[in-house]
Parts: sequence; C-alpha cells; structure tokens
Amino acid sequence: MTLPRFIYTTVLRLSSPFLMFHLMRRARRQAGTADDWRARRGYAAEDRRSPIWLHGASAGEIQSLAPLAALLQRDYPLRMSAFTATGRARASKLLPGIDVDLSPLDLPGAWRRYLSRVRPRFAVIAETELWPNLLAAARARGLPVWLVSARMSASTERRLQHFPATARELVGGLDGVLAQSEADLERFVRLGLPAGQGKVTGSLKQALLIPDAVRERGEHLRSTCLPGRPVWVAGSVRGGEEGAIAEAVSIVRRRHPDATAIVVPRHPETADGFRGALSLAGQVALPAEVLDGDEPVPPGATLVVDRVGVLLELYAAADVAFVGGTLSPIGGHNVLEPALLGRPVLVGPSMDNVRSDVDRLKAAGALTLVRNGAELGEELALLFDDAGKRADMGRAGVAEASDDAALKATLEVLYAELQKKKLDR
Repeated sequence: MTLPRFIYTTVLRLSSPFLMFHLMRRARRQAGTADDWRARRGYAAEDRRSPIWLHGASAGEIQSLAPLAALLQRDYPLRMSAFTATGRARASKLLPGIDVDLSPLDLPGAWRRYLSRVRPRFAVIAETELWPNLLAAARARGLPVWLVSARMSASTERRLQHFPATARELVGGLDGVLAQSEADLERFVRLGLPAGQGKVTGSLKQALLIPDAVRERGEHLRSTCLPGRPVWVAGSVRGGEEGAIAEAVSIVRRRHPDATAIVVPRHPETADGFRGALSLAGQVALPAEVLDGDEPVPPGATLVVDRVGVLLELYAAADVAFVGGTLSPIGGHNVLEPALLGRPVLVGPSMDNVRSDVDRLKAAGALTLVRNGAELGEELALLFDDAGKRADMGRAGVAEASDDAALKATLEVLYAELQKKKLDR
C-alpha cells in the first residue's frame, strides 16, 4: 500500500461514522429510504452465479449503464451496485430483473467482504469511479476491471500528477479503459495506462434509455399544469448559480411575461438558496407540489423543485433546457438527456466533465453556450421568439444524442474480453 493510500484509508476509516450518518440523512432526503449500514460495510447477499458486476456512482452513471446491462443480461448473470440511494433506485426502476446493491465505503475490509460474497467474474465500472481500495481488492482477487464510458478532466489529471505513485496504482488496477474521447484516453495514458489497454468507444450516455412513462408524464404536465406558455427548465443547478438563474428568470419575464421557469437543484437541500435569490430578484418561487395535480400553474410562475428523480419528465415538459453546473466551476452535468428529448440545450462555460458531449452537440447545432445569467436570459428569450430554431435544435439534438455507436463498440470489446478470458456464459 502506498503512503498516500494508507493516509487516505486511515482518514476514511476514522471519518466513516460521520460519513455513514451523512449518507443516512441524504438517502432519507433524496430517495425517501434508509441507507443500509450493513451494505456500506460489504455485507451483500451471497451470489453463487459468478455474475458480471456493473457499478456506477449515482443515478446518471446508472442511467448510462442501463442499455449495456440490458444487452449483457441476455447472455450473462448480472449484479449491479450504486454508491447513492438514488442510483440504486434508478437501477431498480430501469432494470427490475437485476439485483442492485448499495456499494460499500472504500475501505479494504468492506470491499474484500463484498467481493467474496458476490463472487464476480468480471467488473464493469462507469466513467470516473476510481476508488483506490476497490481496485486493490479486485487486483488481489484477480478480478478483471474495465472502466467504460471513461472520462477524466484536465483538472483531475493535474491533481493526480502531483501523486504519481498513487496515479500509477489507480490506473494499474484497470485491465482496460474504454474512453469517451481521445483527450480522455490521452490523460489516462499520461498517468500510466499502457496504450494498448485503452480505446476510444464514446459515451454510453448516447444510448440512454428514456422510458415511455417519462415522455408520457412530460406530455401530461404540459397539457394540464403548463398549457399555453413558454416553459424552460434549469436542471441540475448548483450552488453559486443562484444569482445567474434569478437574473435569467427576470430577463425572460420582461420579454415573455407568461413564461414559466422550473428550477431543479442538483441537491435538493440547496433549494432554499435558489428561493432566496429569486425573492431578492422580485420573483415568487412556487413549490413542486403545484405539479402534483391537474390544475394549471399560473402563467409567469417560477417553480423550485426540491425532488430527485423527476428531472427527465420536466425536461420532457419544457421547450428549452439549461444544464447546470456550468455557470459555477463544477464541470457540468448530463447534456444528452435533454437533447435526446428534443430540447434545445443551453450551458455555461464550465464543462470539463462533459466537454466531448458539449462539443458534439454544439457542432450539430443543438446546443448554445452562454457566459452568465444575462446571456442565458437573452438566449432563452430569443429561442421563445423563434419556434423554427427551437425545432431545428431539437431535431439536431435527437439525431446526435441517439447514436448507439458507443454502446455497440463498448459491447464488442467487452464480449471479446470475456471470450478471451474464457468466461463462459
């Protein structure tokens, strides 16, 4: 064990009671369920099938793994895990025939316990889940680990370059990396991944499963609660973006007094900050409960939705989507979801986490960049004035976001590896 991993593990072990308490509160707040302390210590249900194990951090990563899991389960037993309660709930909803666990804390004993009970033959991990003790436990068991739809931001690479031994240990725990872009793959290689162990296959978020129920719920909301007015959603907005969103709401209201804005914080506990900023801007924020019935929301209203698991249906009910985490230095969130639903997409300049997707949508004419709240408001007002442009951007987004080439390429590599290692179906 390297010294940095020893220090990391010691700090995590000492702080684990506080982390467990935090996870318990967050699970109740976001998913309405209790967190499972036994699962966090690796006490999973025994599995004698030797499944392929798929792991994602939260709902977004699980959503991107779902199409891959749906195809793999035709030929192999599967087991899934997610770090967050919302991720586990999303997996259970999308893939009801697959057992889903809350993943353990990243402690050596917890992972040894989990892997000895689940007995996976092959591990598939989504995007950025490079947990040091997970990878060490997998390596000790001889468990092949592949990172799919893998991405690494420039800032993450810079941080890891300060700890080269740790970076080599992390990357060395991977049998293969299927990256979203050439830039992502180059960062993994610079940190120590052998060039022959990586390949660019694209983002699995291009093959998202949008359940029919989501589209139907969006249509229902539009026809009952939100009829006859422009509607825009500020989705996955983060702390630091409160003022920009309030400014955009005010600008749009001046140009389109009947427009409805729906603000959906990434973390519901930050909703009060958005309500406060809207109040300072002279806007009254209505609660999410106004969407629970079939009564029309007053034209020109602004809603702050402090719920999880509803963003897709709200995108489906909107005319335009702004994706948050891009006007504050977060790096952005999933821009393909609103594009796949045919909505013009607006983002700010902070997009390290989704740069390749942003570049593709922008090149296709489906996405527009804004620098601040004022530009966001002006761009929204222009789009509400031009139904033809909205339709063109929506069509371009659907065409670009619904490409399943990444899914096919990822599946091809994984099947080849499974056959190479003689892991029978």
